[in-house]
Amino acid sequence: MKTSHRASILAIAIVALSGCAGMQDKSAMNPNRIVDDSAYIAQVEHLARSRGVSVHWVNPPQRRLGDLQHDQ
Repeated sequence: MKTSHRASILAIAIVALSGCAGMQDKSAMNPNRIVDDSAYIAQVEHLARSRGVSVHWVNPPQRRLGDLQHDQ
């Protein structure tokens, strides 16, 4: 009885861990994922530095990942 109980717990643990391994970052492949608009941020910060102004982003501009791929 103890052996079958341990085997059941081990089997459940293996299934749970394999399920977690299968949930890799699928959002990286999602074309609707929202990311910071790093090109625009760099442009604004460069212009600000050239004018002697420092920029602190409270809400950095963001774009959908699909929009970034279309612009390239």
